[in-house]
Amino acid sequence: MPTGGNFAIASYGYSKGNILLDNTLPIEDLNASIHGLVVAYARSFKLLHKLAKFDVVAPYAFGAYEGTVSGVDSSALKNGFGDPLFRISMILIGTDPLKPAEYFTQEQKKFHLGASARVRAPLGQYDPTKLLNLGANRWSLRLNLAGSYRFGRKFVLEGHFNSIFFTENSSFYNGNTLKQNPLLSVQVHATYIFKPGIWVAASIGRTFLGETELNGVNLENLQKSSRSGIAFAYRLNKNNALKLAFTTGVTARYGSDFTTFVLAYQFIWFDNTR
Repeated sequence: MPTGGNFAIASYGYSKGNILLDNTLPIEDLNASIHGLVVAYARSFKLLHKLAKFDVVAPYAFGAYEGTVSGVDSSALKNGFGDPLFRISMILIGTDPLKPAEYFTQEQKKFHLGASARVRAPLGQYDPTKLLNLGANRWSLRLNLAGSYRFGRKFVLEGHFNSIFFTENSSFYNGNTLKQNPLLSVQVHATYIFKPGIWVAASIGRTFLGETELNGVNLENLQKSSRSGIAFAYRLNKNNALKLAFTTGVTARYGSDFTTFVLAYQFIWFDNTR
């Protein structure tokens, strides 16, 4: 993208599936259906002679949960804000920080390498007397390194490596302390470009490590899970675009095993560069 780009995004997502918890917790057979609304803003700019982007994401969710608590069938409804996300990313190799008039006349390079850092702030709805919350009550930092290579003008192969670090939650479920080791993940995306702004992508990802400790006791719950998905983007005109996405779990040992549908709208505008 060129510098001076502004992106306003609104999306709706629906997720349904199981939440796989540790056996030491008094909840079994936990299922959830969640409606999520997200608004986001992003801006591209020049930083250290590189193309960079900043974005902020604010989620709101409506969730229905059903499961067995200490042998008793139970249900709960939750709605409120989740934790906001703040990210800065940079293209290290492959794209110069150009204004729109220069960018759209330049031949795009085949190889790109980028990096990003995303912070999740503990500002979402949280009740320490409840096991299930929309906020996590802890900070997290996700570091990402990603590369892509274009084959001809139509195909792009992309890979991501992520590492996520967490602070402890000292108010977890009735006064307990929860710690989590760093979580690693890899993703691969294959994209076919019909024409600029219109593309379809197939993706697969897997997470590793991320064991948790409850009051200093390792729960031996490696966060091994795999997901796959497909996304389609359609540019309506130079300022407006739509995106559809579907993801589902392939394997999961702990955590959310959801099938998710997302519809997103994006509005793009550029600074006046006269």
